[in-house]
Amino acid sequence: MTFSWLIPYIAVSLIIVLIPGQDMIFVMTQSIASGVKAGIKTVLGSITGTFVHTLLAAVGLSIIFQKSIIAFTILKVVGVLYLLFLAYQSFREKSGPLELTENVQQHHHFRKGFVSNLTNPKVAIFFITFLPQFVNSSLGHVSLQMILFGIIFIAETLIIFSLIALFASGLGKKVKKSRIFQHTLKYVKGTVFGVLGLKLLFSSNN
Repeated sequence: MTFSWLIPYIAVSLIIVLIPGQDMIFVMTQSIASGVKAGIKTVLGSITGTFVHTLLAAVGLSIIFQKSIIAFTILKVVGVLYLLFLAYQSFREKSGPLELTENVQQHHHFRKGFVSNLTNPKVAIFFITFLPQFVNSSLGHVSLQMILFGIIFIAETLIIFSLIALFASGLGKKVKKSRIFQHTLKYVKGTVFGVLGLKLLFSSNN
């Protein structure tokens, strides 16, 4: 059995992963602020959310968020409130060495990545509309094919986002002693979360 039918999907999904989006920006800011471990945990949280979206798409539940305005709006509001809450937290952070942030808040990063990804209804709609385009009907087992597609997407995301976390944390280490940078960073993080929240707020399910 040849796997050549997977090549177009692998190529297209890789391009999509490389396009900067909410999750990539989230990983980058967490890595700069709190180090590579925080970045990797954010990545793991994000891809866990992606796996949930994959399962929902495979069983057809994600179609609800595409067809139901109420379901889409509820999930969107939850996502917006969470992002705005993160923005509020960032603005209230005390400026200090990166090591302190890394030690105190390390266990929160997985949860942040997971919730941010899971509460983004655009991700659910993306998977229910994107994955079926590459299903090979002659092979059958459509749900299993979609799960396989999701796993490939997750693997690509894990590799690329981990490299981004490593690079961003290296940048953070170079400037970790600068209080001006630390003071600026918390406002940058807060602004980024706020913008992402507002962007999600005004998104539609089309």
